[in-house]
Amino acid sequence: MSLNLILADAAPKTTAIGPGAPQAAGPAAGPAAHTSTTVIVAEPGAPAAAKESPQIPFYANPMFMILLMIAVLFFITFRSNKKQQQKRQRMLDSIVKGTRVMLSTGVYGTIVEVKDKTYLIEIADKVVVEAVKAGVSEVVVPEAVSEKK
Repeated sequence: MSLNLILADAAPKTTAIGPGAPQAAGPAAGPAAHTSTTVIVAEPGAPAAAKESPQIPFYANPMFMILLMIAVLFFITFRSNKKQQQKRQRMLDSIVKGTRVMLSTGVYGTIVEVKDKTYLIEIADKVVVEAVKAGVSEVVVPEAVSEKK
């Protein structure tokens, strides 16, 4: 409904625009009906009177909630990955000569020598291979020790 229709319905039957304007003849015509009413008419092309929607707080905005969930997801993911990397680095740093390890290929062996970026690993009697440190997937605990736990 436009503003013009709303104002036309609300306006009294006897309407004078501005002081001294001629009065329309009606039931209230006479000296006592000398009233001055100002009617506001919307300009053409101006938007109609919009209902003001209540302002919701920014934290209740659905877009904000989605961004917050994405941020929490990234935080949890990166924190988990960082912990796993730190655990793996501690495991690689704890490897010394004589430690039994399993390579990422599934080959078991015993560390013969530790170098800067590689290990010399004995996988059988008098068979020594060189593997990069990242190739070690886990340290193997001897069975006798694991049975006591």
